[in-house]
Amino acid sequence: MGGFRDGPFIGTVPWVIPLLLWVVPFPAWSCDSQLNPQAFQSNVSNQNDLLPNGMLAIRYAGTGMEVSPHVSVHRVMMTLPGRQLAIPEAKNPEYLVVEVDGTIGWMTYLVAAHALFYGVGQDSLGFPERMWVDSEEDGLNGNEHLNGKE
Repeated sequence: MGGFRDGPFIGTVPWVIPLLLWVVPFPAWSCDSQLNPQAFQSNVSNQNDLLPNGMLAIRYAGTGMEVSPHVSVHRVMMTLPGRQLAIPEAKNPEYLVVEVDGTIGWMTYLVAAHALFYGVGQDSLGFPERMWVDSEEDGLNGNEHLNGKE
């Protein structure tokens, strides 16, 4: 009697697999697996908060269709009370000077210019809900990897 090769599915197997791969993408190909570098531009209004781990979170306003807050988390190199008019390190491109009006008044933070973590959304403590690690702290250039929490 006729088998699989003699039935109505003759010759369908070779083209079904490539079709399925094209129609059903792998999760790594998702748009959510990449960060939008434009969402982390420092010229956009932002909010800065010291996190419980001592790092500084910079939240950027949403850009167009991206409503979730974008967050970069930076290492704090130095903390100074009040607003500082002249910090020699401010001229160094490896640092950012961030002034925050905190609970005890103004604080000035000298932070690493490139973040250690980039993320989207935020949890109750201020950490990004979905986070990418930039272990080389060299800015958004494609070598970041999604944190393994998912």
